[in-house]
Amino acid sequence: MKRIKINLKEGSYFVYTGYPLNDIGKLIKEGYGKKTLILSDRNVHPLYGKTVKDSIAGKGKEIIEIVVPAGERAKTLNTAFKILKNCAENNMGRNDTILTLGGGVISDLGGFAAATYMRGIHFIAVPTTLLAQVDASIGGKTGVNLPVGKNLVGSFYQPSFVYMDYKTLSTLPEKEIKQGLAEIIKYGVIKSREIFNLLEKTPPREIKKNLPFLIEESIKIKKGVVEKDEKEKNGLREILNFGHTLGHAIEISHLSKFFHGESVALGMAGETYISWKKGLCGKNVYYAVKKMLKDYSLPYDFSSIEMDKIFDYLKYDKKARDGNLRFVLAQNIGKVKSGVVIKIEEVIKILREISKDEG
Repeated sequence: MKRIKINLKEGSYFVYTGYPLNDIGKLIKEGYGKKTLILSDRNVHPLYGKTVKDSIAGKGKEIIEIVVPAGERAKTLNTAFKILKNCAENNMGRNDTILTLGGGVISDLGGFAAATYMRGIHFIAVPTTLLAQVDASIGGKTGVNLPVGKNLVGSFYQPSFVYMDYKTLSTLPEKEIKQGLAEIIKYGVIKSREIFNLLEKTPPREIKKNLPFLIEESIKIKKGVVEKDEKEKNGLREILNFGHTLGHAIEISHLSKFFHGESVALGMAGETYISWKKGLCGKNVYYAVKKMLKDYSLPYDFSSIEMDKIFDYLKYDKKARDGNLRFVLAQNIGKVKSGVVIKIEEVIKILREISKDEG
């Protein structure tokens, strides 16, 4: 068990890693109000909802539970409105708490509701998926999707604390483990050759024994970035978007085909290909990233992608300006260049060649 502190000018907090779920009530003290709303989804709530509820209720708290459908389709303004309406109907006050129990969708939804209800109430994140533990629950980004793009409505709102039990990973299907591994690979490419090398030399079937180390190293990388650029004001935090500019366009345009991690995997392959073609990295870097994705059974091949759909959604990317896109592009393993501006037309031209060009 470890505590990792996220040091911010305002609202510093701890990430508790490897702690048992049934002990979370010990941290819910007087400062968190009399009422706790537990937000979860239909997959996670039957597994862990009672454990968390019993732990918190044992501290004399009134518990409200909301269970929403699992998956990205639930991450909408309509779902957020239902959560906020429930807060009001249960007379929750500014000292009360929303606790999210689940993956990244639940963390984003609950964080957004906590940020906007009464202009901000307590927010506790309890991520139960690998992807949420290494990425979505850390850093304070909350939000919901619009039909034309991911996370177009949201806010920066830091949790009071993040609490993760590694045992929740044991109930995840392999497909969900792979979603988180995609984000871990991202951390390796942007900042840590050590992570990338460990993933390279470990047989994929044995990687689970290294997950605590990989989770904690990923959190430390994100911590270092967020502490220096909490709200994306100086450009440093942008490096966390590696693979996400293309990835978000793929995800929203192929919603029934790819989950978030798979979309980010394709985004990393595509953006490293762009980097190679723009002369920012060597062919070896592109092939190293592609091989890593292949070894961990993540998608890397664009042959089944409807490219025109991606291009339609790219123009709605939050970083798009005057027909230009901003990318984070790999220079080497462990090093990227952020703020690379490329015209959308050039991006389209390069990506149309990706399925044909094996280099």
